[in-house]
This record gives sequence, structure tokens and C-alpha cells, in this order.
Amino acid sequence: MGRKAAFTMLFLLLIVNSTTASDAARLTLPSGMSNPLTIRYPELARAPAPVAIKEGLRATYEMVAGSPDITTEGNVAFVGGDTGAGLVQVTVVALDGEEAATWTEAFYPDPTTGGMKKVNFYGSVNPAGCGDFWCNPDVLRSIPERADEDLYVDRGKYELGGREYDVIRFSFQSQGISLIMIYDLNTGILLHHTADYTSTMPEEGGGIHSRGQHAIMRLSGLREVSIPWRDGTVPSWVQPGTTLLFQGQHYFWLPQLPDVAPTASPLDVELQIQKVHKRFFEGRQQARTAEAVQLTYVPLVSGIAQLMGLWVPQEALSLPTGVVDSDPNTGMVVSVLYSGQDGLVMEETNNDNYMLTATYDSSGRIVQTVTERRSGTASAERDVLQLVM
Repeated sequence: MGRKAAFTMLFLLLIVNSTTASDAARLTLPSGMSNPLTIRYPELARAPAPVAIKEGLRATYEMVAGSPDITTEGNVAFVGGDTGAGLVQVTVVALDGEEAATWTEAFYPDPTTGGMKKVNFYGSVNPAGCGDFWCNPDVLRSIPERADEDLYVDRGKYELGGREYDVIRFSFQSQGISLIMIYDLNTGILLHHTADYTSTMPEEGGGIHSRGQHAIMRLSGLREVSIPWRDGTVPSWVQPGTTLLFQGQHYFWLPQLPDVAPTASPLDVELQIQKVHKRFFEGRQQARTAEAVQLTYVPLVSGIAQLMGLWVPQEALSLPTGVVDSDPNTGMVVSVLYSGQDGLVMEETNNDNYMLTATYDSSGRIVQTVTERRSGTASAERDVLQLVM
């Protein structure tokens, strides 16, 4: 397994094991694992968001991931597998009363060019007092230290980026899952997170095969994303039960063979709006491809402080063309290509191996997307989708 595959598989596995179709938007840590703290300490779920948490705030984590294979026969353990490294970004796209909506994206560097390509994404909705990368610091300071079989809590110092923090550390273990979360006691920001997941199955001859997934995440930066329509409102067409069906084509080609035509296969994507709030909506995405054995879904949110989301407010239709935001960690630049009373066209690209173009109609509804991804000079893909209902 290659480095990219190891990283992507880890992220997908953590998400699959932490969500269900009936609770699709409740992923509560940057790894995709559910945070046990709001269950152990319900006061966190009732607390307000920390002062540091605002709409548009983005946390970037460096992530090192591995997926070793371990086969045990007698007293001998055989270890294989691979590791990968990348970035995970979590953006606060809406604060709405007692709830916070976030958008998480994972990136992996192209082995040829080094460009950070988007490999995964999902939305999450959690209590404002304990979100994906924070917990209310007043509540954290009141939590006593403890040492149990499944949960260990202590305080101390933690050095990150040449700075020393006063922190509280939680170590949680249950049914093959091990989580470590280290929070800054001053701001409540998650500084360090480790997630491990292990599954086992019997081997022929009496051995046991273990599949382990491991991720170490460290905060590398916080910044406020530029949102030009922060005072906008959710469009009236956004209603619970609304379904947006997109149809199109998936194209694949080899850049080194310019005379060979791209292969094309049908692609359908269904977006379901399940719950609407004042500042965002939540739902899920289902994708259908010719190669898929079963349908896959991704939990979604689309909020007022989200770029390249599923809707834009009316205020966006009068934006000037040009760059809206540039991310220093991933190199992703978001720009307005066209704006007018008939709609809006926006682009997100790292000018290397990833580009997304999104078209919105006069009501702010997304009606077309074109996504292009390249793997160095080895291969290229393009997804073209249009709204049909």
C-alpha cells in the first residue's frame, strides 16, 4: 500500500466507525472519531463556545497516519503496512445558538510536485461548548484529575511550535479505540490528538491478523478565513427534505498519452437537506458510480461562513471578481470568476493538481461543479456534475 493510500484509508475508516446514517453530522474530532468528553462531562455540551471560537476560524493540523498489518503466530508478531503524512483543516462555518457547524477537509501532498491535493471532506454539527477542535476552557479547568481503566485525566505542560502551554490531557480507551486529546487550558483549543483503531480476525492455522489504524495530529496554525458575505442569510429554497440531484460524467486520462481519449463513466450525486438552522443547514451526500459496489455517503453542512459551499446568500451576487481567500498552508486560492444578478461562479485551486469550479444560480443554489485532480504527470481525473432536479 502506498503512502497516499494509507493516509486516505485511515481517514475513511475513522469516519465509517464513528457515524451512522441516522446521525450523519455528529463527527466530533479532527480524526473523524466521536469525542467521549461530552458524554463523560455533560456540562461541556451545555457550555457556551470559547471566546476564541468565531465563524470563519480555521484550525490546521499536521497529521501523520499509519495502517500497519500485524499477524501473530505463537509468540512472533509480523508487522507490515505503510504510513503517510498530510494536513487536516477544520473550519467553523456557523455558530447558531447552542450548536456549531464545521467543515473538515484532508489534504495529501503530491509525491511529484508537493502540491496539497484534497482527498476527503465531511461536515459536522456539535455543541458550541465542545466542538471539533475546542472545549470550553472554564469547564476544562474544573474537571478533576482521574486514573481509571478507560479514562485517564491529568494536567501539565505541553510544548508546541516553540511555545509552552498549560494543558489538560485526556486518554480514553474502549473496544479497540484509543484516543488522546490535549487542550490548552487558556483558550480551550485542541493542541494534540492521537487516534488509534484496531480490529482483529482469525487466520488459517490458528494465527490472528490485526489491522491497526493510527493517526497523530498536532495543531500547526489558526487563522480567520475571509468571508465576504458574513451578514448574509440562508436562502428561502433551503428547506428540510429538499433533495438536489446532480448527474454527469467522471473522466480519466493519462497526460503522458495525449493521443488517447479520456475514458468516461456516469456519475450521480444526491444531496439531501435534513435540518435547517438560521446560519446553516445539515444533510448528507450520496454518490453513485458505475464501479461502486454499494452507495457511499458523506455527512454535509453548508454554513454562512463557508466558501465553496452548497449555497451562497444574495449578497454574494454583487461581489467583484478576484481573489477572496488564500490559504498559506495548502496553497488553495478561492476566487470569484463571475458575479451578476443571474448567478455566481467561484473557483478553488492550488494552481498545481486540484481545481474546483462551482456555479450558483440567481437564488444562490449550486447548479454545477467541475472538479479536476491530477497525480503528478501519471494520471488525471475530472468530474462534471449538473443539477437536474
